[in-house]
Amino acid sequence: MFKASLDNLAKYLPVVLIGFVLLIFITLGVTIENGPISVALIPALPICIITLIAYYYSPLYYEVDMDSITVVRKAGKFFIARKDIKSINAITENQLGTAWRMMGNGGVFGYTGYYSSSNIGKMRWFVTQRKNYVLIILNNDSKYLLSPDDVAGFLVATQS
Repeated sequence: MFKASLDNLAKYLPVVLIGFVLLIFITLGVTIENGPISVALIPALPICIITLIAYYYSPLYYEVDMDSITVVRKAGKFFIARKDIKSINAITENQLGTAWRMMGNGGVFGYTGYYSSSNIGKMRWFVTQRKNYVLIILNNDSKYLLSPDDVAGFLVATQS
C-alpha cells in the first residue's frame, strides 16, 4: 500500500468551499423559520454536491500486486492491468510541462479526471499532490498520472 497524501490546496480548498456555503446562508439570513431557503440553495447545493463527489473519488492510496496497480477510492477501486503497461516512470513538474484540466477536479480533495499536458498530451489523473508524479503509459498509449508519497518504493514494487 502506497499512501497518497493531500497537498495544502487539496486539504484547504474543501474547507473554503464549505465556508462559502455557510457564508451564503449567513449573508442571506436564511433559517428554516425565516426562509426563503430555496434562494440560498441555488448556489449552495451544486457546491456541496461537487465537494461530495470529489471526496468520494479522491485517491486514498495505491496498491501494487502481481496483476494490477489499483487506485483505491471511497467510491471504489480503479484497476490498471500490469499486462497492459508499457512503461512506468517518475517525472518532474518540468517534464510534465503546463497542464490544464479538460474535465475533472482541480484541487478539491486532489486532482482527478482528464487533463492535458504540453509535454505529455492527454492523460487521466489520480493525483493528490502536485509533486511525486508517476506516469504510467499503457500499450494503447493511454496515460495515467499518480502521486504516491513514496515514489521510489512504488517504482521498486512495480518492477518486481
